[in-house]
Amino acid sequence: MVNHEGRLMTEVTVATKIGSEELKRIDALVRRRGLLNRSDLVREAIRLYLSLSSLETEARLRMLRLINESVGVSGKTAAQLVEEARREEDA
Repeated sequence: MVNHEGRLMTEVTVATKIGSEELKRIDALVRRRGLLNRSDLVREAIRLYLSLSSLETEARLRMLRLINESVGVSGKTAAQLVEEARREEDA
């Protein structure tokens, strides 16, 4: 199997148990992002995880913190969080 970028892909089947609320959130993400199915969302999540795991520890932790805070209820914009991380890095 070859993807749209011409890279060879291997088919892998993964099974997990999730709650009904998680499934609703997954399906909402699939619709909102215009993906074809849940597999596309899982593929994107794996790529994101692999990208993050390739970063140095400090950079990875900063990114994870920004992601966590941006989906939380901090009330700050992503730009504000990025600026905070830059200031902390410079300190």
